[in-house]
Amino acid sequence: MRFVLAVRQNRGALAFVLVWLSANAIVLDRAFVASHVEAIAVALCLHKMHGGWPGLYQSFTEVVVFGLVVSMVATNVTRRYRPEETCRALAAESEDHVVVVGLSNLGRRAYDLVTEEGKTCVVVEDDPELVADLVREERPVVIGCARERATLVAAGVAKAKVVLLTADDLEEVAVACRHVRELNPSCELVIRCPDDDVGQVLAKAYRARVVSTSKIAAEVVSSHVAQIRAKKVVVLGENAVGHRVVEALVKARVAHVLAPCTTEPAVLEALGVAKADLVVVCDDDLGQNLIRIDRIRDVAPRVKIVCRVFHDDAAEILERAPFSCTVLSSSRTAIQILAKSGVFRELDIHAPKPTPARPVFAVTG
Repeated sequence: MRFVLAVRQNRGALAFVLVWLSANAIVLDRAFVASHVEAIAVALCLHKMHGGWPGLYQSFTEVVVFGLVVSMVATNVTRRYRPEETCRALAAESEDHVVVVGLSNLGRRAYDLVTEEGKTCVVVEDDPELVADLVREERPVVIGCARERATLVAAGVAKAKVVLLTADDLEEVAVACRHVRELNPSCELVIRCPDDDVGQVLAKAYRARVVSTSKIAAEVVSSHVAQIRAKKVVVLGENAVGHRVVEALVKARVAHVLAPCTTEPAVLEALGVAKADLVVVCDDDLGQNLIRIDRIRDVAPRVKIVCRVFHDDAAEILERAPFSCTVLSSSRTAIQILAKSGVFRELDIHAPKPTPARPVFAVTG
């Protein structure tokens, strides 16, 4: 692919070389040599001739054409080569693939699942920093906003089997839905949407599956509440997951407190952590969560803690003593649900095997 791009970037210089060699091969064949083969050999400077036009031609060609022009091509290859162009070109050539728009937690889970199965996954992301590692590895990536139809065209959406819109920007997702269906009326379309009402509208309008990771998180928490028959729950984290959990607790008529994430023991005591049956930590920052959970354990050594997490290695840390948490990975659960429901059926991709220490809850999204 890099060679193809180099040829494309230097097509002017290469065209000049081709025309120069071809024209002089014809002249040499007709006026100076006895055979076509010899004319080609002289034109390519493989067979030396001295004096007259052949000698002058070969000297000029070796110095100017094979020297300066080739040097320019080599310079352009090293200076003008951009890995983003290779990634974009690979994306455009993909067929029967998966397109992930937005490298959110769910987007990364989907990418990992597809690539681990040896299938092609094209990532569309407008933040270059989020895909820097993929660009370095020259994977199929299109850097751009999915609101722009050209971005989705570059990602090969028209030839994709599955398109997952997992970006955090709901407006971008809504606009991208229309573009995807115009480009590909038959692909499996999955939309990540935290708003149930908006999700239903988009699902109906564009024949899509809707998944809400915050809703899944709330359902998982609800299962723990029912399991331990919790009477009081402290929810730390005023984000989408935290508000979803509170909605579920209100519906179940369970006493609760919603507060910003904190590491202050005095604040934790004031929130009633010592008397709570369950504490839910809705942030997924491992470093901060280690501190938070350590402080929670100081205040309430035996309270059940459900902690949100993304990375599996981080989950292993939190599950073990002295933290002893039940981890919650809504993105992992969501991708398992999608795979089990047949989203990737045509690619022969099935749900990843759940980690034994972390059971997968049967929830609907």
